[in-house]
Amino acid sequence: MGSKGEKSQILYDSELVGTDCEQFFDREWLARHCDRCAPKRGQAVLFRYGELELVYKRYHRGGLPGRVVKRSYWYHSLEETRMWQEFHLLEQMRSVGLPVPRPVAARCEKLSSLTYGGELVTEKIPDSQSLTEMLSRAPLPAEAWSKVGRAIADFHRAQVFHADLNASNILLTRDGRVYLVDFDKSEIREKLTARAAAANLQRLNRSLCKLRRRLPVFHFHEDGWSALRSGYDAAVAEE
Repeated sequence: MGSKGEKSQILYDSELVGTDCEQFFDREWLARHCDRCAPKRGQAVLFRYGELELVYKRYHRGGLPGRVVKRSYWYHSLEETRMWQEFHLLEQMRSVGLPVPRPVAARCEKLSSLTYGGELVTEKIPDSQSLTEMLSRAPLPAEAWSKVGRAIADFHRAQVFHADLNASNILLTRDGRVYLVDFDKSEIREKLTARAAAANLQRLNRSLCKLRRRLPVFHFHEDGWSALRSGYDAAVAEE
């Protein structure tokens, strides 16, 4: 369902929230319900709404364009906005059983006649940590690496291309499940090519190697990557 204002439009899951979800995008309200109210690029904000634990994300440009224009995009149609596309993509992936967070609400805000910005709210994955957080504390068992590889293969078998598959966008739960998050600019393709699948894996490997160089403690080694690839290859072979 959605609601429409003078400058903004909101899409929401009516099974979880009502029209009052507009307050999620109010800076003062968010400040009262989370630990910080001015999220930086790449940072999610956790907050509570009743019994729900939710994650707020504001869309920011990356790379060179982001140094000039941080949070606006050219507007063509509502259906083509990044938050609308990610909301519906999450719904599609959940409908086929892929482990992704449930989308709760999205807002598209017209900044001018030609530009827009916006935010997305999803459910928090309970008892989870990112792969980055986990490897900063301790080595990951080979079985866990294999599960990560199998999970990525499940997305590839469903023709999903994750536009930014990195260690921070992979979550592991306490009971051993693996989720992927942050599907901005991602898509379900008619046919995911072997080249595109390989590019996803290479991007993940680069992010792990970069973290190993940057962080004082980061437990990533080649045997972990080998276990991930073994799990991935085994899952792909099951098709």
